[in-house]
Amino acid sequence: MGIIKTVYNSFFGKSYEAVWRQFAQKNNGIFSEKDDTVEIVYKEHKILFDVYTNYSVVGNSSVDREYTRVRLEFVSPDNLKLRLIPQGFIDTIGKLFCAQDIIIGDKEFDKRFVIKGNEEFKIQMLFSNEIIRSILLSQKDLYMEIMEEYGIFDEKIKEGYSMAIYISQEKITDAKQLNSLLQLYTNLIDQLIKSNSLKV
Repeated sequence: MGIIKTVYNSFFGKSYEAVWRQFAQKNNGIFSEKDDTVEIVYKEHKILFDVYTNYSVVGNSSVDREYTRVRLEFVSPDNLKLRLIPQGFIDTIGKLFCAQDIIIGDKEFDKRFVIKGNEEFKIQMLFSNEIIRSILLSQKDLYMEIMEEYGIFDEKIKEGYSMAIYISQEKITDAKQLNSLLQLYTNLIDQLIKSNSLKV
């Protein structure tokens, strides 16, 4: 299998590997060729980037689609939960944890996204960060959530931990966009610490 993988990559290559290696190197991170991941530590918290292939069956056909994920596992003293999705996206989170629609107060941001969560003030405080709002507005086809137990693709979350997960419906091969997402997560960590929603 390793030989097949090597031959395949020598002909076709991974369009993101060189960029991801450089991204890891410039940010004191670790690129894992085995798992195709980049791990970067910020304030003792691991931020994990990876490309995830989701397999599904539609009719009689098998369909696979690649996503870029960014994940952060942390202990949340207040069990903060939220979901941010583009307007018009079909969502059922209200049934999951009695979430309510939350207005941030930024017209462009509120027009672009629906935010649901269980701690209105803390979520408003989180998105009061102009850098976080600006980066999210610059992205497309995104999905962001803070949850516990299982992620959107049934990722098992460590017991007692929450996960902040960002998903893009494309394989990100642009270094500028990767750096932007890293900045999103470092600011996210700072804001969660400030609101006592992340245990240091």
